[in-house]
Amino acid sequence: MNADNRNLIMAIALSMLILIVYQVYFIPDAPPPQQEGYAGQTVEGLPATPSASELQASLSTAPLAATAPRIAIKGDKIEGSISLASGRIDDVKLLDYGETSLDDVNRVALLRKSGGDDSYFAEIGFLDGNSQPLVSKSTLWQADGDTLTPDTPITLSHAADGMVYRLTYTMDDGYLITINASVENNSGDVKEVRHFARMLRNKPSVSDFFISYEGPLGVFVEDVKEQVSYKTILDKDYRTERFQSEGIKGWIGITDKFWLAALIPHEQQDVLFSFNRVQANNRNGQPTQVDLITGGAAIADGTSLSREFSIFAGPKDVDVLNFYNDSQGIERLDHAIDWGWFPFLTKPFFHALNWLNDKLGNFGLAILALTIVVKLAFFPLANKSYKSMAKMRELSPKIQELRERFGDDKQRQQQEMMNLYRTEKVNPAAGCLPVLLQIPVFFALYKVLFIDLAMRHAPFYGWITDLGQSDPTSILNLFGLLPYSTAFFPDFLNLGLWPLFMGITMFVQMSLNPPPPDPVQAKVFKFMPLFFTFLLATFPAGLVIYWTWNNILSIIQQWFIMQSVKRASNAKG
Repeated sequence: MNADNRNLIMAIALSMLILIVYQVYFIPDAPPPQQEGYAGQTVEGLPATPSASELQASLSTAPLAATAPRIAIKGDKIEGSISLASGRIDDVKLLDYGETSLDDVNRVALLRKSGGDDSYFAEIGFLDGNSQPLVSKSTLWQADGDTLTPDTPITLSHAADGMVYRLTYTMDDGYLITINASVENNSGDVKEVRHFARMLRNKPSVSDFFISYEGPLGVFVEDVKEQVSYKTILDKDYRTERFQSEGIKGWIGITDKFWLAALIPHEQQDVLFSFNRVQANNRNGQPTQVDLITGGAAIADGTSLSREFSIFAGPKDVDVLNFYNDSQGIERLDHAIDWGWFPFLTKPFFHALNWLNDKLGNFGLAILALTIVVKLAFFPLANKSYKSMAKMRELSPKIQELRERFGDDKQRQQQEMMNLYRTEKVNPAAGCLPVLLQIPVFFALYKVLFIDLAMRHAPFYGWITDLGQSDPTSILNLFGLLPYSTAFFPDFLNLGLWPLFMGITMFVQMSLNPPPPDPVQAKVFKFMPLFFTFLLATFPAGLVIYWTWNNILSIIQQWFIMQSVKRASNAKG
């Protein structure tokens, strides 16, 4: 393979690897739809979750849960309500986060009322020895108050067949609700009781851009670096996968890009965590469920049994998750954040970016500053690469002359080109190898800018009021000068100013590279900036600003190196 073809393939491969191949080959599989219920086979003496025949009975109570009387939740960080039907927590809003902007009066609704298309709830309950519910789904529990706050717990109770069931809810001043589920046996007989907890989301979570994992996941095993996610289940091709807790305070939940809802049993030595999977090829309209079930316990007449469970419903904020890791002894709750393939780079970049944001007072400025730091760190490698490319550019006329002279003798052509490289002390591969070393850094920065909660709704300057969203301007109405909306056009056609700036800087940077002598190669290189301009039109503005600024710094550095190489060449005569 000649040097020009190798350079062409390398350039295309690097570009595609960064923006396309990564999305195609390294993204987790989409979480499949799941069923609601409690059936299945017994594993290690513990019953699993239900059959499809019980699904309809469970779903039929959803309207009741939605319309039943409610207990209000009022905390410092969350508010919402609990349905007296099943005691479901199906209404939780995050008070510090707006839906569409920082000032949006509509706060982020994490858990949502049963009965709706996007319902999302958590509940704790009781099963008998045959894994059948001991409290009917249609039961309305009795409450001893009307509002749950950090200072006022609420207890729901229900008595039936000589058994008294109680759910006592307490909450902290953050994002944790704890439920003590107790049962008192006054039936005159010994009763076997198991506890269960489940979290069900009617619509599966779907990644915005397939870069970070979203869906069911959990941590159950000690000394395992990575969380167990749904991808591991799909890789094993199991319809249902279950995990036994191994002596740690693990958890199971459902993660979004920025939010997490998780079930955390306090006693875990006999807890079975479950993901349930059905065969389906679409993402719409079927529920996603995670659950857990405890071992059975025989309760003598006149005695009681209780277990505690916590529900975390909050942001994937590193400080918040680490706080609960430490204060509650929860194992690796912070692993809900998908740090990607290079966590040894992603985490330092994350902390550096947020530190710069605190110092500079603007997340956009923090992105620009961090890009400068990274460019300085790679300055020697980039210099080597740009020097090699500058020398190759100087040799382009001679290489073209050799191609024309030995066009029919490919072997002689390659020999003469290698002699030229040795004479001029140029290594054609030197321009590519330093770039390869920077790919992990690019991935890590790209990952941080995408998943960082602090960038959500963070403003920059001018027309960029949310770095987490795409540039709101469009070339189709002259960036707002013409009085009509362009929303009906496909997103990739609504080219904003920043994507256009990026495309221009990419074109300028590529024009500084050695021109390929082959006409086909030249055309490919000319169209690449145009292709990436349309591709990046839908990216978050923060990412486009990063890429544009990185291009500008590269252009400056490359131009100075080219000038120095040119002066040295002229001095040699």
